[in-house]
Amino acid sequence: MTPNQILNALGPEMQMQLLRYMQDEQRAAYKAIINTLAPQRKLRPVFIFEKSKEKQAGWLLDQLRLRTNEGITEQIFQIWLLKGNAQMLITFLDTVGIGHDGKGEIAELPKEITDEKAEEAVTALMAAHPAKNVAVYLAMFQMQRPGGWPAITKAIEARPELKLA
Repeated sequence: MTPNQILNALGPEMQMQLLRYMQDEQRAAYKAIINTLAPQRKLRPVFIFEKSKEKQAGWLLDQLRLRTNEGITEQIFQIWLLKGNAQMLITFLDTVGIGHDGKGEIAELPKEITDEKAEEAVTALMAAHPAKNVAVYLAMFQMQRPGGWPAITKAIEARPELKLA
């Protein structure tokens, strides 16, 4: 899945939750995103910032759905995961046995993940986090290498609640 496909599969409630997180918790990144996207539409960023938070979020969602802004959509997911859901990442990485910096950032991706480790990690995530959040994380993790990891794909496919399409 591409970042835009993931965004569209989330549904309106989770999309707004994601953007509210950016507006409230990651203000500098949110401002940088608006400062990047507004000029692409021949708008001054201040025009967007003068709108209510809901209207800003609606405008931003419209921009993020454009294929040309897929990289920005991916960055938003990465910020949300690394800063807002670090414990989920750490749980997964520790369970699978992938080394990280303690905040969920990985230095080197593994060549292989066993079925057992993937199943154990997904089970641990599902026990502690909402299914949609887990689905987003796993989809983004799978994007880190072409075709993802077969064991993770298998673990996702075994759980209907993790399907994002």
